[in-house]
Amino acid sequence: MNGKNALSDVKNETTYNIPLVLEENVISSGIILLSLWHTLADKTYRVFWPQDKKKPLIASSWVAIYTLQGSGKILLHSGEEVTLNGNCVIFLKPVDILSYHCEGLVWEQYWMEFIPNCAMDIPLRQKAIIHNGDGYNQELLEVGELLGNQNSNKKNLAVAFLTKMIYQWICLIAENGIKPTKLIKIEKLLSTLHADLQKHWSVTEMAEWMECSEQYLRKLFLKYTGKSPKEYYLDARLELAQSLLQQEGYSVSLVAERLNFFDSFHFSKAFKQKFGYTPSAVITLRQSAL
Repeated sequence: MNGKNALSDVKNETTYNIPLVLEENVISSGIILLSLWHTLADKTYRVFWPQDKKKPLIASSWVAIYTLQGSGKILLHSGEEVTLNGNCVIFLKPVDILSYHCEGLVWEQYWMEFIPNCAMDIPLRQKAIIHNGDGYNQELLEVGELLGNQNSNKKNLAVAFLTKMIYQWICLIAENGIKPTKLIKIEKLLSTLHADLQKHWSVTEMAEWMECSEQYLRKLFLKYTGKSPKEYYLDARLELAQSLLQQEGYSVSLVAERLNFFDSFHFSKAFKQKFGYTPSAVITLRQSAL
């Protein structure tokens, strides 16, 4: 998959960088959606604004960046650097952005540019950790399908979904100041895990990092992520593995080695159990698309 299109908003430098909104703005009660991108970036991905942005910068617009996995870095005109690790969201002003790039193996994110058409108290440059992104990820896939439909009602429905998500993210950020200490700490642990999934983490090491017992750690993970620590860590590594396999130069054995699986057999077994198909099938699909 790739995003090569004469109407593209940002240059294509990734395994896939798909502009989901190209030809016209879509308006819903809450926001005017200017563009939406689903990007799986590798280490070569670097974008400079405004030279790589074909649409003009709009002072009243915002961008919401929802990072699913990996890590990215955004450099602002002020000199400030914003690092985004997996499972987090942030709101920025496009006019403040100088450049952004992948920081590490991959950076998978949804980048949406919009203009509020009603009063919105949007928090600037404040991150929120997404404890369980499965629901958002599924909704965003549905949004992409709706935007690809020629029916204007379905496009408006897609933007309504995005408006709801934006309000949910605003509320999550607003709750940052009233969170219990343990929740704040587990959010930092999740961010640390996603920042370097090549590091091997045992449940014991996670509990030591949290300064709690393994039993209490499991209770926290189940409460906030719906998964045990072991399940959460394995799923995060497998999702990253799926992304790496979509990029040239990555074999099954190399991905298994990079992400600290015991061997290719154990990696393939866990991968198929999660996704329903083998890692080799991802490589075959990638090669057939060339």
